[in-house]
Amino acid sequence: MTAAWRAYKRGALFANPCFTQIHPTCIPVASEFQSKLTLMSESLRNDGRVWVPLKAEDKRLPKDIPETERDYYLETRYPTFGNLVPRDVASRNAKQVIDEGRGVGATGLAVYLDFRDAIAQQGKPTIEARYGNLFEMYQRITGENPYAVPMRIYPAVHYTMGGLWVDYHLMSTVPGLFVLGEANFQIMGLTV
Repeated sequence: MTAAWRAYKRGALFANPCFTQIHPTCIPVASEFQSKLTLMSESLRNDGRVWVPLKAEDKRLPKDIPETERDYYLETRYPTFGNLVPRDVASRNAKQVIDEGRGVGATGLAVYLDFRDAIAQQGKPTIEARYGNLFEMYQRITGENPYAVPMRIYPAVHYTMGGLWVDYHLMSTVPGLFVLGEANFQIMGLTV
């Protein structure tokens, strides 16, 4: 029996008990030795451009797909925000293009996150200063150099939370019972 259930049995109200956040920039399965989808920082979308081939089932290498045959779908669908759309929008759109058969990589369960333009415009040292640790982590997991080829990303569960309703002071409907972090329905990772 969980603490949230015990609190509920004593009168605490539930709210949004099954909230699940999906993170759009995870490293998809790259080999049989990879034990999980690894979360990458969403900051990568500040400079990386998300794209897939225009045509379904296009299995060419990214370098062999000309600009005219690439779909920078977030930039097209959301010109104001582009690659910086909220994580739920980025995740839903990645799933949609993958479901259309335009996913990339061996499994087809990924989209590209490409830094080619950022490196050309800002220089490799700038991109390395911003994302070097993430690029190194990606390369260790996938064996691919993200400075030379686009990263492959896929949405995955980041965390789950929700359960007990709280007011603005984080107190539940049980007087004196305060609920912090992922156990309450609205605030993740609260530090008091």
